[in-house]
Amino acid sequence: MWGGWLLYAGCDWSDRWLDVAVLDRSGSLLGEKRIVYAERRDPVAEFQEFLTPMARRWRSTVTGIEDTNLLFARSLAASGMTVVHVDPTRAARHRSALGVPKTDAADARLIASMTLAGEFRPVIANSATAEALRVIAHAHRAAVADRTETLHALRAALMRIWPAAVYAWPASVGGLRNAQALAVLETAPGPRAAARLSRDQLAALLTEAGRKRSVQDEAERLRLLFCRPVMLLDPHVEEAESIRIRTLLVALRQAVERTNIVGRQLEGSYAAHEHHRLVSRIPGIGSVLGAYLLAEIGDRPVDRFGSGRSLAAYSGVAPVTWASGKVVRVAFRRASSTNLRSTLHAVAFSMVNHSPGAQAYYRRRRAAGDAHATALRKLGRKLVLSLYHCMASGVPFDDGLAFGYDPAAADAPTLTRRMVLDEGDVQRGKDMLATPGVTVTATAQALGVSTQTIYRHVLGRPRRQ
Repeated sequence: MWGGWLLYAGCDWSDRWLDVAVLDRSGSLLGEKRIVYAERRDPVAEFQEFLTPMARRWRSTVTGIEDTNLLFARSLAASGMTVVHVDPTRAARHRSALGVPKTDAADARLIASMTLAGEFRPVIANSATAEALRVIAHAHRAAVADRTETLHALRAALMRIWPAAVYAWPASVGGLRNAQALAVLETAPGPRAAARLSRDQLAALLTEAGRKRSVQDEAERLRLLFCRPVMLLDPHVEEAESIRIRTLLVALRQAVERTNIVGRQLEGSYAAHEHHRLVSRIPGIGSVLGAYLLAEIGDRPVDRFGSGRSLAAYSGVAPVTWASGKVVRVAFRRASSTNLRSTLHAVAFSMVNHSPGAQAYYRRRRAAGDAHATALRKLGRKLVLSLYHCMASGVPFDDGLAFGYDPAAADAPTLTRRMVLDEGDVQRGKDMLATPGVTVTATAQALGVSTQTIYRHVLGRPRRQ
């Protein structure tokens, strides 16, 4: 397949320059060059000028590089030339076996020789629309991570001087990132300042933050909460802590706004994707999870992966089997796309509550002894295989076909909402906690639920007061 190329180039990159080596079909070194980013306006044009005297069909050059996400590699591919990926680990093993010294020029020659030998992976580029979705999806992930980190920092700062403010706004309304919480805390970032706020002042802050219903009731609730006796620090120390909280509030507001802006762009790019109509029909998948899925899979899964099993392996939802003689061991696949793996976990968790077939499959796996995470991973594998088939054939996702049931049949699975703990489980949990030495964690493990469920349904209180 690759024998028709005239030239084989290897590129070793660093943060300031590129070292390039070019070989012909026989393996003879035709030339070497160092391209410095700071000194050249267009490194791609200079690389092409370097290739021009070597062959009349110099564009028939395959260029091997260890990181195909570099701007140079992407720009070179966009100019119409062929770029392939050379595995850095395999290159390091070749270098060690051959005793090649570790220099930039030697690495470029080694990569060129590996490209000539066919030891590379072709780069299957997505369309411009799919690539744009991928960039925006990664930006959205980064914005969400930044928002979460800032929110945790604000929560930790409030716990230092004013724990009551952390729980003043429940998670059901957004917690501390709620616009009303930000407005109140920016005005009163400490317990003394909050205690001085009147109901009218709180009502004005809530109205300014966008609240329209039950404004007076909410203002009275906050006033009563802020007037309760609390532990106080020295006024000078509290003022210093308040300065820190104000800076975190500004950062959190900016992080929330940035996430919202990128989120709107993400929805538009997701709607423009070629496979949007296929993924949007999956129960439990909204615009964010659907965009994350398509961003990692791309719009050419057949060319990139070749089969649904390869895509499942890339997603991290297919196990690794080790066999030697009579010993067979199945392990978790860690060499995979962490972004796609985490997205599939969230998608599977959502589908259990929205897809009859997914819910029935999850319960069968749990009844067979699988742990919660294992059942979700197996559900994610079924989804990936179905999604690959949908993209390859152009057929929209169908829950009945994916999970093998007829929706019109009498025994077809239906969505059911069962209580987390029934009355018997609640009483059993209380009896266990009444036994000396039994912890909440041990009780949760015995009942097969989370510790938060024990705090909420057995003890009847939030995890933290």
